[in-house]
Amino acid sequence: MISYLIIILVSYFIGSISTSYIIAKKMMGVDIRTQGSGNAGSTNVLRTLGKKAGILTFVGDLLKGVIAVLIAKVIATIAHTDVATASYIAVVFVVIGHNWPIYLGFRGGKGVATSLGAMIAVNPVIALSCFAFFILIVYVTKYVSLGSVLSICMSPIIMFFIGNYKGLAVALFLSASVIFKHRENIKRLLNGTERKIGEKK
Repeated sequence: MISYLIIILVSYFIGSISTSYIIAKKMMGVDIRTQGSGNAGSTNVLRTLGKKAGILTFVGDLLKGVIAVLIAKVIATIAHTDVATASYIAVVFVVIGHNWPIYLGFRGGKGVATSLGAMIAVNPVIALSCFAFFILIVYVTKYVSLGSVLSICMSPIIMFFIGNYKGLAVALFLSASVIFKHRENIKRLLNGTERKIGEKK
């Protein structure tokens, strides 16, 4: 059990490292939480600081998820505990760290890229299927928020049909988390005021 506690702490603190905050400070000398929507995530960085900063933020957030799960697998292997359980614990807590980072007063991002990275390290086929669905939704609708919510919410459906019930529980958590963090976006989608990708204020 001590190995699981270590995984929880390591994953949370990795998730808490805010890629968007670091990149915004280094590249532009600004606090991303004071720019655009105020969200410490890659979409806000893309819209306010440009493509290069947005891509770097997305990749950094994705890598946090990958690294947390890989570390969890190593710890589980050394401790002779269940690798799958350890991996799913890492998925949950790296996303919690990203969304509510201790270093930034618990004001983080929305967890989409970090969820994707973590799930790539667990099951790349499912993760990349969801990412392909995200690309399709954004291409058709031009709404990043809609693509984010629908693609993450597709993961529990896949987990259910393949009979992976540990994965289902984690995917339901990720879905609930992304819906909660996108609640204002969802309101704007419903009333027709959500910004499309590339659209100026």
